[in-house]
Amino acid sequence: MYNKELYDFISKGNIEKSLYATCIFLIENSKIEILEETLISICSHIGSFIMIRDISKLNDIVLSTKYLIENEKVSSSDYLILVTKMCILCNIYNSNPVSKTGILPIGKLREKILDVFSEDSKLTSNGVMRFEQIIPPTNSDAYLLSLKIISSFIRLIKIVENQATESNIDLYAIKFKNCFDYIIRKKYAIDTKLNPNECDPIYFLWGFIEILFQHEDFIHAYYWLFSYDYKKSLKNQRLGLIFACSIAIIYSFKRQVSSDWNQNELNVIFKTKEMTFEFMKQVKKDLKSRDIHIPNDEPEKKEKSKIDALEYLNNYVPKIIDKRDFIAQPIFLDEFKTIER
Repeated sequence: MYNKELYDFISKGNIEKSLYATCIFLIENSKIEILEETLISICSHIGSFIMIRDISKLNDIVLSTKYLIENEKVSSSDYLILVTKMCILCNIYNSNPVSKTGILPIGKLREKILDVFSEDSKLTSNGVMRFEQIIPPTNSDAYLLSLKIISSFIRLIKIVENQATESNIDLYAIKFKNCFDYIIRKKYAIDTKLNPNECDPIYFLWGFIEILFQHEDFIHAYYWLFSYDYKKSLKNQRLGLIFACSIAIIYSFKRQVSSDWNQNELNVIFKTKEMTFEFMKQVKKDLKSRDIHIPNDEPEKKEKSKIDALEYLNNYVPKIIDKRDFIAQPIFLDEFKTIER
């Protein structure tokens, strides 16, 4: 179960509420499982709308989330920086929304990906051996289907690698992501050796990714987060991770098309790190007095805020002309382990 309040703050791109609540969590130092699930859920949320031009930023976030979950000792600034980065990407989407994966009617979705599977692609004997862990037995109804999917995906990836340009790479990335969305929503029953007791096609797709991209850390990190403390009830909550991973696969062949954090975004990230001590000090003071105030979305008359450090960050963020940038506003959080202050 993730923390809904924190999730809402981050998904709205509100840095102030998110950072303040994150500091509360770090100081109280409890419920690590809820924090982890909230961070994973936000990665999935971003994955449902991320485009290839910003995928390198999400790769950074996913790797950082994995790092924080794996390590017993992490600093407060690591958490605050991660949450700030999440808010930046959510704010980009909120300012310039695009269609989220999983919304398009399946009939329309089929029209968009039909050409990927239209040619008679075949796997070589070596290809069959390479993917034998995810190919059903020859007597399975899904045997030929699995070969068709694998061979079609490989053909599409080769086209991207050899023919895609900066001007059309977005189309290939969206098409590949739509293929994943279609296969998952069609609920094909594909039994694999990797998960002999599960026929959900999502395991087949993750198996394809893991076999083909074993040495790409950022691609493996998506599957790692999806699998972390996984149970079936979390599937829909984590679907965005596999959609984003499909974009990351295309990015792995054309890395120059995705931009890293720009200078305005780095200014906000660096300022968050610089002011971590002040954030923690201010929130600790508020907690001690039990006079905690996290402003709501509605404007209201109020006394001078006690969150001076957070207000400073909010005022520090420069106004940005480029429409892909954002004017930051701060954020919130909820669970943890050993935090170095």
